[in-house]
Amino acid sequence: MTPMGQLRPCAEDDDLDAMSECRTMLAVRRLSAGERAPWWRARVRLGELVARSLVLIPSLYLAGAIALGIVLPALARSHGGELLGIDAAEAQSILQAIAAGMIAFAGLVVSVAVLVVQFGAGQYSPRLVHVFRRDPVIKNAIGLFVAPGVYALVAAADIGGTTHDGPETLTVVVALVLMVVALAALFRFIGRLLDLMRPRQLYARLAAQVHPALKSLYPSASSQELERRLLTETPISAVVTHPGHGEVLAAVDRDRLVRIARRADAVIEVVAQIGSYVAENEAILIVRGGRGIDEREARRALMFADGRSLLQDPSFAIRCIVDVVVRALSAAINDPTSAVEGLDALEGVLRPLGRRPLHSAAILDDDGAVRLVVPTPDWDELVDLALTEIRWYGAGTPQVTRRLAALLDGLESSVSPSRRGAIGRHRTLLQEHLVSVYSSDMEREFAGTPDRLGIGGRPASGANVSRC
Repeated sequence: MTPMGQLRPCAEDDDLDAMSECRTMLAVRRLSAGERAPWWRARVRLGELVARSLVLIPSLYLAGAIALGIVLPALARSHGGELLGIDAAEAQSILQAIAAGMIAFAGLVVSVAVLVVQFGAGQYSPRLVHVFRRDPVIKNAIGLFVAPGVYALVAAADIGGTTHDGPETLTVVVALVLMVVALAALFRFIGRLLDLMRPRQLYARLAAQVHPALKSLYPSASSQELERRLLTETPISAVVTHPGHGEVLAAVDRDRLVRIARRADAVIEVVAQIGSYVAENEAILIVRGGRGIDEREARRALMFADGRSLLQDPSFAIRCIVDVVVRALSAAINDPTSAVEGLDALEGVLRPLGRRPLHSAAILDDDGAVRLVVPTPDWDELVDLALTEIRWYGAGTPQVTRRLAALLDGLESSVSPSRRGAIGRHRTLLQEHLVSVYSSDMEREFAGTPDRLGIGGRPASGANVSRC
């Protein structure tokens, strides 16, 4: 992490006066166009509401079914045909049967879905529930399951409330079509649930969610857009605390904080890292220099949630992948192949990270003055997050250690020399773990041989074989 208050050439036991004299070299940048977009907070909250809600999309189907059940019988009475020769009484009976059957069917399918999600949370990780909850196929399928029954129920009530005895072909045909569509959606729904239960599919979804979060956290994709500047910390003029109950910092409106700091001629430092827990009355912002700021407005620039999300927190996706891998390596599950698939996904995440400038802590205003400092994870921290626990829990599984050695080789060949220190450190730690686990030199050499398949693949030419 690279906030001014945490990364500085000072002793850890320095007092506040000494800390205020510390000088820090930080990469600085200007706000991106996306960060300057108006109504940031409203747009983010609306997007999260739509993504997380299991009510909104099914409710739209429900409203459409009610409207269709009111409009179509009236349309059928004025333009009804004789195609099926169905009179009003027969249509009412058919619609009532469809309504009863589809409502029971929808309840059964939703119950099965809940059981699948519960099984997935226990088998993989509770943090993966958001994958099921945000899936648009599941939301649309629930709406399609409910719509035919509601439409048929409303249409049957409408037909029963009139003295009309003419043909109701159109009303019944639409009900039958909706029922067929719902059955087709059932097959798609089952297929999606089965896909979401596959570890590789879960890993792929989590890995895909890293890239939008990266663009939000590190908007500058080119190192040419970054400038390194030596900053001198000024004394603290105000500390803004979190007034509510304990929550997780989900996102930061950087544009608003920069405007607040510019008006006060100050520098605002976000104390908590995005994704971290903030307790009640804990400091969340430090204001350095300048005049007083509007603390209420500053708090509104921070978005809190009851748990971590991927809005501006790409490390959360890595955390979820690692959790699934560690669960697969537990004695209760003992599935090293799923762990190897997780290492495949982690390599796919770390390789582009290793080529990306991870310096977006200090943000400038339009005049080029530093106004905001936000803590962000750096390369070493992301590598530690991705590999440390897997190395600990998988040291006794040759399939995992061989794939981990191949991952380290692949990263070493793809990142810049300045970032190879973290890879060398993890290679040394892996070798030390192999020494502590395997007493036989042959077993230790086998477990440390890089293999992209875990076991069964051909070691890459020139791979660094463990020599413990």
